[in-house]
Amino acid sequence: MALTFIEPDLQPDSWNALLYGPGGNGKTVGACSAPGPLVLVNADGPDASRKSHAIYGDKIRELPFEGAETLREVYLYVTSDDGKDVRTVVLDPLGEIYQKLFEELHPPGSPRKSGLAAHGDVQTIIERFIRSMRDLSVNLVLVCHEEVADLEGEAVRRPMTGGKKLPEKVIGMVSIVAYCGVVPADAEKGTPRRWVGQLIEAGGRRAKDRSEGLGDFRDIDLTEWFATASAAMAATNGTKEKTDK
Repeated sequence: MALTFIEPDLQPDSWNALLYGPGGNGKTVGACSAPGPLVLVNADGPDASRKSHAIYGDKIRELPFEGAETLREVYLYVTSDDGKDVRTVVLDPLGEIYQKLFEELHPPGSPRKSGLAAHGDVQTIIERFIRSMRDLSVNLVLVCHEEVADLEGEAVRRPMTGGKKLPEKVIGMVSIVAYCGVVPADAEKGTPRRWVGQLIEAGGRRAKDRSEGLGDFRDIDLTEWFATASAAMAATNGTKEKTDK
C-alpha cells in the first residue's frame, strides 16, 4: 500500500478551545466572545446565558441540551445550508452534558452493572462529537467547571468534563486550554475588573496553547485569541519557508 503524506495546516481557519475555572469567572461570556454567528448549547439553564445575550445579542443562537440527539442535530445544522454561516459552536458546561448523557443512557432503576457501560458510551459520544467538529471549518469552544484531581500525589486543577479519563483526553484533543480567573478592579490605579485566561501550566492548573502565540495570560476575547493564534501559526510557517530556502 502506498503511503500518502500530508502537509500540516499552519494557517488554520478554526480553533478548538476549552475554558474552565470556578463559577462566576466569566467562562460563558468568554466563550461567547468567539466569532459569530455562534451556536450555544446550554446545559446549565437560562440564567447562565443571560449576560452573554445582553452583551452579544443576535450573535448567539441558543438551544437547550436535551441528550445525544442535540449533538447530532447541531452537527447536521452547521453542515447544512441553514447553518453554513455559523463560525462557532459552544458546549456549556461539558460536565453537565456528560451527566445528562449518562442519565439518558442509564436511567434511574437500571442495573448498576450497566452504568459502567453507560460511562464508556458517554465518553465515546463526546469524543466523537469533538472529532467531528475538528474536521469542520467551525470553531469549537468547551466550557467546564474545575475539579481538583490527585495525579501522582500532586493536586491538579483541571476541567470537570465528567468521567475519570475524559479530562485528560479532552485536553489532548483541543488546541487551547485556559484557566479562567478575575483580576479585581483597582480604584487607586483606575483600572477596571478584568476576566483573564491562564494559558501556561502553573500553580497546579492545566493549560496549553499550541499556537505558542497567546502568551502566559490574556484578557478573554476569543475572537482576538483565534486571530492572534492564526497569525502566530502563519509566522511559524513563514519562518519554516525561509529556513527551507
